[in-house]
Amino acid sequence: MNHLQNQVSPYLLQHKNNPVDWYPWSEEALNRALNEDKPIILSIGYAACHWCHVMEHESFENQEVANLMNQNFICIKVDREERPDIDLIYMDALHAMGLQGGWPLNVFLMPDQKPFYGGTYFPKVNWTQLLNSIHKAFEEHKSELQKSADGFAANLQDSNLGLYPLKLEEMTPIIPRCITLISKGLDPVFGGTHKSPKFPIPSLSLLLESIPEKLRNLENVKQLAELQLTKMALGGIFDQVGGGFSRYSVDSEWFCPHFEKMLYDNAQLIRVYALAYQRTQLPLYREVLLQTIHFLKSELKGDNGLFYTALDADSEGIEGLFYVWTFADLNQLLPYANHQAFYEAYSISKQGNWEHGYNILFKKTVLLNSVFEKEFKILKEARSKRIRPATDTKQLLAWNALLAIGLMDAANALEKDDMLQEALQLVDSIAHVLIDAKSGLFYHQASFANQPIMAFLDDLAALGLALVKSYQVTGNSDYLTKAELLFQHINKYHTKQQVFYNFHSSLNDQLIAPKFELVDSVCPSSNSMLCEFFIWLGFLNNDPQKTMLAKDMLAAVLEQAQANPIYFANWLRIYSEWIENPRAIIKYNPQSVKSDQLKEIDALCIPVPGQLYAFMVCIGDRCLSPCEDLDSLRGQLATI
Repeated sequence: MNHLQNQVSPYLLQHKNNPVDWYPWSEEALNRALNEDKPIILSIGYAACHWCHVMEHESFENQEVANLMNQNFICIKVDREERPDIDLIYMDALHAMGLQGGWPLNVFLMPDQKPFYGGTYFPKVNWTQLLNSIHKAFEEHKSELQKSADGFAANLQDSNLGLYPLKLEEMTPIIPRCITLISKGLDPVFGGTHKSPKFPIPSLSLLLESIPEKLRNLENVKQLAELQLTKMALGGIFDQVGGGFSRYSVDSEWFCPHFEKMLYDNAQLIRVYALAYQRTQLPLYREVLLQTIHFLKSELKGDNGLFYTALDADSEGIEGLFYVWTFADLNQLLPYANHQAFYEAYSISKQGNWEHGYNILFKKTVLLNSVFEKEFKILKEARSKRIRPATDTKQLLAWNALLAIGLMDAANALEKDDMLQEALQLVDSIAHVLIDAKSGLFYHQASFANQPIMAFLDDLAALGLALVKSYQVTGNSDYLTKAELLFQHINKYHTKQQVFYNFHSSLNDQLIAPKFELVDSVCPSSNSMLCEFFIWLGFLNNDPQKTMLAKDMLAAVLEQAQANPIYFANWLRIYSEWIENPRAIIKYNPQSVKSDQLKEIDALCIPVPGQLYAFMVCIGDRCLSPCEDLDSLRGQLATI
């Protein structure tokens, strides 16, 4: 047994019985590397990662391989979801080496933590050869390795983010040009990005949902956006039996998923489908929403009110086994002679539509699963008797906050008050579990091994947005008070470079470099979420200083965003909604105006208790003169 037995991370505990002498990231391991002058193997993954499991079985469970690792290296295992700050830095290092990233991420470090080589998954033969080569190089060419590592570390420390602030007040419209670029990068047949594997990228979908209708009609982007959401809903990436989305599709058709189910994907996709349903009223989107929410509540919700991180891709050591069906399996449960329409609707063949004779349920035409309610009831019952994929029981602040936001949007779209209360209860559970009652400090996750891991920037930014959203739907000023305290915490514990904030908190152990996260990928970047939080907080508290902070962030990033709009989509949505295509927002006094009086008003209406007047119309962050009755309000809106 190695040094992982007392950890709480399911991923680290998966490796506790490896013959590799694994350490968690700790002073003990780092000091041992310095004292014994040995290079470090830093191996990063997560519990639901299929290729992490493969490399473990091939190499880390092998005594011969373990002997090589133990004799010549200090071996450190990191859960990327538990320590995303470490993962971000060393993934950047891998990219600086000209190598492609992914997980498992295996990086070789000098004893001072500086990286000199790395990669992702290595087959056993390749891994063994690499271990021997690096050991020999460390023994015979240590100074050259150190020089290389110093160079990579210096590159990570580079204070120049390569950003050139633009003057927002002088800018001509950029969103139409960005839409043109985005449309060229989208698949006209199946939606989403052209390439495979194909990831959903919810920030991009949210951008396309948020822009005005006249812009959505440019370059066919409206049809492309809806095409993606429809094809995803029909495809194997969506679990037609149990609901919820897998992390990505290995092909370009959304047919074959990489079967791990992550909270962050589903949390964001709930919001995407909620907004799309609100706009289109398509029954397919409504069904996806309800099935996904049901999946999360039934499969990932913990007793403390927070939601777990993920379901594994594998069960019984085989990827996707829990989700797929042979023709014989199905024929026994649903005899083909009596259920031919079901077989045709879900592309089921006798030979299997996937590998090894298995079928992935996959629809080629728009059809609601509710049409086959009886068949799915039988399949759910049969699947419940299979060996279930493992659950990663970490409960992370950022992902739970993103889910709370998604549930609030879903409650609004579906007009379900009970769902809104569940969303608000989730925000309260976050506060109860992940905020220290005495110190007011924020935790990254609900449980910890030796000492708490303090919240990272994405945790705090996502929570800030969840608090703002909670205030928008309730008018309860307690949420704004908590948001203001959160703002103060961020400025105290997260250093700035130019106008951006370090992902890493000064409350956690210090690393070899800061990380200023700007790119919106499968999750929105921490700084883009923070920018939106600052705008809202400034707007709601009438605090122009916070608004200016956010505008400075936008000005600094927009040049890169225009060049790479798909991967700066959250930044562009914020810019569009607040600067280029500002929305009408109505602040109203709930003591003098009932919310149902505003249902006919096509604008975001926010209750502001204690406001001295009935209504105030704001366009972006600029407000018109107050008005006292609905007729005056309609008159102001008509002039916009």
